[in-house]
Parts: sequence; structure tokens; C-alpha cells
Amino acid sequence: MWIASEPPLSDAEVLAVRLELAESASQHTVTLAIADSGDDEALRATLISLAAQIVKNFATLVACRPSREETVARILASQAPGLSNARILAAAEGDTLLQLQQLALERASGRYFGVVFTGDRLAPVAVAAMQSALTRWPDAEVVYSDEDWVDQCGRRQKPRFKSAWDPDAQIGFDLLGSLCLIARERALETGGLSAAHGSAAHYDFHCRTALSLPCSRIRHVPAVLYHRRIPQRINSRETRSAISAYAVSAREVAANAAALQVGVAVDVGPSPVSSFVNHVHRPLPSPAPRVSVLVPTRDRAGLLRNCLHGLLTQTDYPDFEVLILDNDSVEPATIALLAELNTDSRVRVLRVSGPFNFSRINNTGASAATGDVLLFLNNDIEVLEENWLKEMVGEVARPDIGCVGAKLLYSDGTVQHAGVILQSGPLAMHVCRTEDGMTAGAAGRLAGTRDYLAVTGACLAVRRSVFDEVGGFDAEHLAVAFNDIDLCLKVSDAGYRNVCTPFASLLHLESASRGQDDSEEKRARANRELHHMQLKWGDRFDCDPYHNPNLRFDWSAGEQLALNVRQSWRLVR
Repeated sequence: MWIASEPPLSDAEVLAVRLELAESASQHTVTLAIADSGDDEALRATLISLAAQIVKNFATLVACRPSREETVARILASQAPGLSNARILAAAEGDTLLQLQQLALERASGRYFGVVFTGDRLAPVAVAAMQSALTRWPDAEVVYSDEDWVDQCGRRQKPRFKSAWDPDAQIGFDLLGSLCLIARERALETGGLSAAHGSAAHYDFHCRTALSLPCSRIRHVPAVLYHRRIPQRINSRETRSAISAYAVSAREVAANAAALQVGVAVDVGPSPVSSFVNHVHRPLPSPAPRVSVLVPTRDRAGLLRNCLHGLLTQTDYPDFEVLILDNDSVEPATIALLAELNTDSRVRVLRVSGPFNFSRINNTGASAATGDVLLFLNNDIEVLEENWLKEMVGEVARPDIGCVGAKLLYSDGTVQHAGVILQSGPLAMHVCRTEDGMTAGAAGRLAGTRDYLAVTGACLAVRRSVFDEVGGFDAEHLAVAFNDIDLCLKVSDAGYRNVCTPFASLLHLESASRGQDDSEEKRARANRELHHMQLKWGDRFDCDPYHNPNLRFDWSAGEQLALNVRQSWRLVR
């Protein structure tokens, strides 16, 4: 239904596109390379899609072995006569497909270079959309698009609606994928296409090319411009073996890339929920930084006991303190529990009196904390795995990282939080909410560490220096709601990236302590806080770069559904 809602561009629209790009095309010349695999039908399908592009100002290089040159020339002449800028490159007879692609890279004349695999197809607007992006962002060195798969009958399926550039996602798996245009000089400077990592050669190429670039030099076109061919024998033993070999090689690539980020060797294994997503085990600094865990509470002794039991007996971390921020507890059971906990040398009870103000309470706790890392933790959180804090500190210790969130689960094992997406309507929606916590989630968001504009304050780690730099929580305007979103956006504006790691997994009884906004006074306060956020950060809710505009949230079900939008020229512009 979504594909059917995409009518082709009209003649007038095509003319407008061509006129719009005519002036800038000479500055953003594109070469698309095809390595001939020996499959005539596959080559024919790819060339036909290139010939159908609504703009023709790009070059095509078909690299082939000498024995195939005559056949390739015949197919090119008969099936793609409109490709006036197409050339054939004859290589050595024994050259691999990767060597053919490298030859095309070396011989290309365009400023930008991309690979199209035989059998894959481009959408008619693909080149125009990419050139439009290069015109909009002239400093871009990498531009990539969304993609999907197409079967032998031409049926499109399995769309990949990607986010904006996310270095952590790229280390987890190949976010760039196809279609990906790379500045040719950049591609050559970083070593081009190398066979060192076998079937993960393109993943390696993308990591080497992109990860060391400033984020502003890598741009995403949120449109399905590339259709990948599904292999005929997708379930064969040979195909499964090749996929497994790719996963092993990809982990080697990820280990190299992550080591370059931190300057030390990094262990990389498969994600527990997907063998095709990499789990980077970030090493702790030596010595490990002290963590101050701040737990606001008011009565509810049962919740607090469970939370502290997990912290004190089930958490494997060498140096942490717990500050219980008591907001006027009066129940005898809670008073007795606080006295009991206060006898533990790792625990301090700090009384913070007055009306409940999450921001003020945590700011007070932060001022009294002694750790270099602050971890804000709700008292309705329960520990599930002993390594959760190591995972979070390993992420937050990276100098370019600001706030770090965790995967929080409901008691039935479904997801409560795995990152926050911002968009109009409800200002903040939790990623993959109510999905099975032991699956990879939509777009693999539950399988690996990902960047987000915001994470929930129910379990949030941040270095003290970063927290102080942005002025902490906003106690004046955001006493209860949105204070975590506001903090994360301030941290993002200060130049840090916020991430959520699913490898730190905890149980969250959402709002069990605070309750719901069910009184007139609470609703009035909630409306004031909502209004403040809309005034301060309204532009961020219009366009969250980590959320693909082809998707929306179904507010009633909390699920992401395809949105009937034009993914072609109007969306790209």
C-alpha cells in the first residue's frame, strides 16, 4: 500500500528537477561503478535502471574481465542506449569483483563514487536525489540513502529506513549500506576497497572512509533509492555459510574501527539478540572512575529496598557510592530502611525537603556527590544483570559522549525504554516501546548501541564535568516532566553525542513512585512544562535526525508504522 501511494513524477516535475540541478551538476559529478559478475540478466536489470534515471549527467563504469567485454558491450548497447556516459573497463581475467570495483574507483573521473551491484536497481529519482543532497550540503564527503530488497518477481520488501549518520550504529552494522556516494579523493586516501576482510570488504571500506570524518560531512537522504536483489537460493547452506562468514569478518572490522576511536584494543562480539550486529565491549579507564548513583525517593520502602539490593549485591563495579535523596519520607518502614542502609559505607542518605521537584532533588544530590560520573536512577529500577554499570561507564567515559541511557524493561519483558525519539504530537516517544526485549527490534535498535537526541532520566549516566557544563537539570521550569529531555538537548548542543546501550538492561516499574498526572494541579503543571519545552526546543521536535521521516508513531498502539509520504523528489527536497 505504501509503495502504491508513490506515483511517478509527472513530466512537469521531471523538467523542474532537471532545471534545478542543471547549474550545480558540474560541481557534483557522480560515477557509478558496476563490477560484472558474469550474469547477463542481472547486468541487464541494473543497466536498465540506470538508463531510466530522470537525469543523465552521471558516468557509468562497467568493469569486466576481457572474456566478457564483447557481451557487456552488447548488453549496454541494446538495453541501455541512453547511458551516453557509460564506459567499459577491461581488467585482468582473474580479477575478483572487488578488484573490478577498485579498478573503477581508480579510473573514475567524477568527484563522487558509488558502487551498484549487478542485479540491484536504482529508483528513477536516485541520482537526482543524491545530486540534490550534494547541492544542499556541498561539503559532504559521504551521502547515503534508504534501501529495500526486491525478489525475482519484482516485489519490493524489507525496507531499511535509516537514521541520520550515527557512528555507533555504523560500528554495530553497516548503516551506510546502499546507495552510498563517497568523495573519490577521500575513498582513495583511505585505501579504497581492500580484500583484507573478505566478504565484509564494503563494510570495512565504509568504516575507514566515514568514521574519522566530522558528522557534518556525512549526510542521509531519507528516501528508498536502492533496491537490492534477493539471492535466488537465500536459504541454501552455501548462502547461510556466506552470511556467517560475513558476520565474523564484520566483527573484525568493528574491532579495528572501535580501537581507533579509543586508542586501545577493543573486544567485539555478537549482540545477544542478533549475530549480525556487533557488541563493542568498551574498556573501562584505569582506574575506573567513581560513580555516584543518585536515587530520589519518598516512602515506598519496598521499591527502594529492591532497587538498593540490586545496586549493592548484584552490581559488578569497583568503585561507586549511592546517594539516597530522601524527599520527606514519613512512613515508619521507610525511615527504618533508610537507617539500615545508612550503615553501609557505600550509602549516604541526604534529606531534600520540599515539594517534589525531580530536577531540584537531583541537582542537590549532584552537588553532594563525589564521583566523576553521575548516574541518575529511579527508585523503581531493579538490576537484572551484574555488568550493567560497566557497560554504561564504558560508554560515558568516551570524551565525545554526553548522556548514556539503558534498555529498560517492563516486568513482562517488553521494552519500556531504549532511547527517545522526538517529534510533534507527544513530544517524546520511547523507541521500540512494548516490543519483546529479547529481539533486535525495529531497524535493529535493540541489538546495538545507537545515538539519540535524548534518553530517559530514569537511568541516565553523564560525566560530572558535562553535567556542570550545561547547568544540570532545569529546576525552575521543569520540576517533573521533560527535565531529562531538556538536559540531553543541552548536552547535544554543547557538542556531545547521547547514546543508549541495550547491553545495560534493567527492570523499570514506570512512574510507580511518582504516580500519574491525574489531578487538576498536576495537569496544570504538566501543561506548563509542555509549553516551556515547545517554546524552547520546538525545532527539535520538528526534525529528529535519528528518526526517519518515512515513519511515524501510531499513538494508540505505540508502534512505528509506514506513513504515506512521497519518498521521491518532494521528500528529498
